[in-house]
Amino acid sequence: MVVMQKIQDIINSLDETKLLSLPKCKEKSMKIEFESSHDGNIVYNGSEPPLPFAASEIFLASIKKWRRLTADDDNCKAVYEVSFNIEGSNFDFRPGDTVGIIPRNNKSEVMDIINHLGLKDVVDLNYNLSIDKSQKGVKIPPHIPVKSTLRHVLTNCVDLRGIVKKLFLLALSRYTKNEYEKRIMEYLSSKEGSSEYTTHILNKSLTLIDLFKIFKSCMPPIEIILEHLPRLLPRPYSIVNSKYNNPNFLKICFSVMNIGNNRKGLTTGWLEEIILQKSDIEDKMEQLSLKNKTIEVPIYMRKNLNGFNLPENTETPLILIGPGTGVSPFIGFLEEREHLLLKDSEGKFGFVWLLFGCRNPELDFIYEEELKKFISKGVINKLSTAFSRRENTEFRYVQDAIIENGEETTKLIMQGACVFVCGNTKTMATQVKDAIIQCLVKYGNKSNEESDKYVSDMQKEKRYLNDIWN
Repeated sequence: MVVMQKIQDIINSLDETKLLSLPKCKEKSMKIEFESSHDGNIVYNGSEPPLPFAASEIFLASIKKWRRLTADDDNCKAVYEVSFNIEGSNFDFRPGDTVGIIPRNNKSEVMDIINHLGLKDVVDLNYNLSIDKSQKGVKIPPHIPVKSTLRHVLTNCVDLRGIVKKLFLLALSRYTKNEYEKRIMEYLSSKEGSSEYTTHILNKSLTLIDLFKIFKSCMPPIEIILEHLPRLLPRPYSIVNSKYNNPNFLKICFSVMNIGNNRKGLTTGWLEEIILQKSDIEDKMEQLSLKNKTIEVPIYMRKNLNGFNLPENTETPLILIGPGTGVSPFIGFLEEREHLLLKDSEGKFGFVWLLFGCRNPELDFIYEEELKKFISKGVINKLSTAFSRRENTEFRYVQDAIIENGEETTKLIMQGACVFVCGNTKTMATQVKDAIIQCLVKYGNKSNEESDKYVSDMQKEKRYLNDIWN
């Protein structure tokens, strides 16, 4: 009821005779008819929607092993590594590549929709979806099957967590019985209510489920939901390992965090639920293996469009910058590098400098043991760490380490180093780039403009590569 309370005074002050500036909203254009059977058929009006950036077919991979990489402590978020068994797939991957994981909506959230709209009796029946041909330019969204069941669609096809847009909000208002609730929804959809929409809907990431809890008299036909909800898209994850260790296993690393409104990330929360469903004491004693149960996750290989892979020339120096889970693809880089070192012990290999950052080394220094082993084997020549929540630490952020080692940074770049930046915030990537530009200005005898252009040229030449997500 927060939205209702926050804008109650505004609504009360509105002149009810004044017309709001509302966007154009079409009439319901789709019609659903249910059959008395459920045969599991899924039919699209044309081909099934393509997978974004697909480089392979979907493969149902079983989770064979998992481990938690961070401490089991309330002061840090959970980070896990999961190993998928991909034996029998056609996957060909290199460190730096990504896989797409096809998620499913949370069961309780699906049930919230079903219960609110009173769909229990029909949710598992086959349906046929058609359009009103009297309306011009309307069509069934390509991600909605024309034949299926509502449970399948609500679970696998539509994004229940999509932020409700104004046009959708206005369409919902037409099926809201309570006049006061309807007036609020119309106001939030209007030009006059733009600021309140931003504050109460957009900034708070309110979904359809949230709106149903706020506007309880809103009871739209399911066709309106199917018409407006966006597609549930796959989520990309960096591959952690090299195929040289075992081509039948593919690892990913992910963090699980509260994204607001008492929700965890959709895919990461689902994966955590899978791996923890057997997390009793006995399972923990079994070397963190999932045994006696096959758990399958639909995954596929994605095209590596930005070329985030090791350079072919092994003599090229490497600067690897990966705070938090951003270090995960570099584990695969280093595994591949180790393989090449063992294969050609007399070969020439460029200097490798890895920069890692986290909050507290006692809680979330992920892959610490692996990195130490890479140092001992000469795979990493230099490791710089930054700890943002620890007192009396040398560096707080990775960009601090870059600036402090500015002369060496500049020297490596001038020697042709490739810079790889990976992490979960655009801010970090911007600050890292600014730090490198500062180094070039101070130690590279370049102006700010020349240094900025130098880094831009590196990016064009694929010598400076970012893999950044939010």
